[in-house]
Amino acid sequence: MKKAIRSIAMCCMAFTLAGCASMGAISISPDELKKKYGTAEDRYLRLTATPGEIAKRYGNSIDPLLIQKGLDITVRYRDEGQGQPVLLLHGVCASLETWDGWVRRMKGRFRIIRIDIPGFGMTGPAPDKRYYRKEIAVDFVDLLMDRLGIRQFSIVGNSLGGYIAWNYALKYPHKIKKMILIDSVGYNQKLPALLSFASSPAIQSIARSMMPRSMLNSAVKQVYGDKSKVTPEIQQRYFDFAMREGNKAAYVDVFAEMVRMNNVPGLSSDIPNIRVPVMVMWGTKDEWIPYTWVESWKKDLPSAKFISYEGAGHIPMEEIPDRSSQDAMKFLR
Repeated sequence: MKKAIRSIAMCCMAFTLAGCASMGAISISPDELKKKYGTAEDRYLRLTATPGEIAKRYGNSIDPLLIQKGLDITVRYRDEGQGQPVLLLHGVCASLETWDGWVRRMKGRFRIIRIDIPGFGMTGPAPDKRYYRKEIAVDFVDLLMDRLGIRQFSIVGNSLGGYIAWNYALKYPHKIKKMILIDSVGYNQKLPALLSFASSPAIQSIARSMMPRSMLNSAVKQVYGDKSKVTPEIQQRYFDFAMREGNKAAYVDVFAEMVRMNNVPGLSSDIPNIRVPVMVMWGTKDEWIPYTWVESWKKDLPSAKFISYEGAGHIPMEEIPDRSSQDAMKFLR
């Protein structure tokens, strides 16, 4: 009888845990994620600076929050290959793994630095949600590259990472050799359903503790043009990093900042002022930032080089790494 009760209890617990997992109401510790996704190339840099140090280095050109509070955040990154340095910035809900295909093909010719942007991946939540604002994100990148001893580099950004990249190029053009924007945020637009839904005031409190697997799986399929390439392993990776301790709340804060940013008139007003060499890549089946936005980029950056990928979605570097990395290397060399 005791064995039967124990078996029933274990079954009930298993069903409960399975239900919590399917609803995204679980938390995965950083140590668990390191065991599953960590590699010998993973590095963790604790980026610290006192308010005085930041003020001395940047004066009034840096965001006031960093001058008031200083900086203290540990960033996961990888630094691989030899040659001229290239920084890769991923998009919303992603991690540095989204660049795996590029790094395998490019590290023989370039020094590739890629990070988990604060709020995502193993870097996890920032110490203050204001870190997700453009101004601090840009200065964070500058402090990171300075700490790595890199004074000039090329920068590549996808989606949200593209937004950070082109704003960095505006503020620090002398530090950027070349820039590639991949399906980049740039203009006021209708936001993807996941961002609008999870950041809505009525849903935020729930989304901070629960993000259903079905919703995340659907979002992953949306960013691929060829849905057949979305494997269970890819969906599991995106889900696992979303479940990292603190990341669900960080996602909500990032989404809310993107909504706020998108509602500010003139989001794209400075794009024509970009003066570094630019390549713009776009998937023709992008459901998150439709291909029609390329015309706006062409109008504002007439000297840029444009490449479209027929049938690809929002993340060509992950979906079609062979062709997109070849195009990138030709431009960056």
